Amino acid sequence: MRSLLITTALVAGLVGAPTGADASTRTWPAVLQPAATNLFPEGVAWDPTRQALLVTSLHQPALISAVGKDGVARTVVSDPDLPALVGIKVDVARGRILAAAGNPITPGTSYLAVYDLATGVREQLIDLSGPNHAANDVALDPAGNAYVTDSSAGVVYKVDTSGYATMLSTDSRLGPSIGANGIVWHPNGYLLINNYTTGKLFRLQGGQLTELRLTNPLYGADGMVLRHDGTLIVVTNALGGIPGSTAAVHELKVTARAAIPVRTTPWPDPEPTTVADTPYGAYVVDGRISQFLSGGTATDFVLRRL
Repeated sequence: MRSLLITTALVAGLVGAPTGADASTRTWPAVLQPAATNLFPEGVAWDPTRQALLVTSLHQPALISAVGKDGVARTVVSDPDLPALVGIKVDVARGRILAAAGNPITPGTSYLAVYDLATGVREQLIDLSGPNHAANDVALDPAGNAYVTDSSAGVVYKVDTSGYATMLSTDSRLGPSIGANGIVWHPNGYLLINNYTTGKLFRLQGGQLTELRLTNPLYGADGMVLRHDGTLIVVTNALGGIPGSTAAVHELKVTARAAIPVRTTPWPDPEPTTVADTPYGAYVVDGRISQFLSGGTATDFVLRRL
């Protein structure tokens, strides 16, 4: 019954939902700046059941917080057993939150964590650990299979609903160092994956990795989202020190062979990491990650509408 109700809520929230800035976006602020001491959110996803953005945390204990239009961060998940939570996906149909858990500073321990959407209680913990492993982002297909990028090992995993994990791709083009990062499921039945260091974009279908033609490399490519109008949004940043990388949000039209640029927006926040599509527009998160990497502190973070 819960799944049916949640699915109904999702449909109600998305039918007629805007994908750009129109009158209905004004029901949410253009900028949210929640107070949060050392939360350092890297991932963001839309939760229609709460009408809120869910953000992860690079700081232990591992946290997931919900931010509504009031701009207040409220804890949904607290999991002291895990390292940092990075990418996040909401599986409304099955009442789940899926989060990639890995330590970007000291790779090795790596998981996909699954939580009950309503209660925040952990339901599954899939171990993806190994030498130089750090789970980064997660995508979801209509059957509930999760796909996890490991940016340190250059691996893409498939994890079914029972928690069984397989390596879907170990292609060397998904490395090196900071490699496979953002990942999304395309409704035509394939995955889109970017490489943070090389700035390349790939289609993964049937175990075969195909590079898509780009006008310019997306150096520093981090999180992505595929909007309901088919536009691929890619967030780039210079956190990794990749030559040519900048803080920007790129909108592209994806074809079978290429990703065609539509618009690039230089981003006013210096360290954007990823983006979530909502009925009120696409929101980009800046979690003050450089302070985390340097051992500093932060008192807030930013969610800004594209």
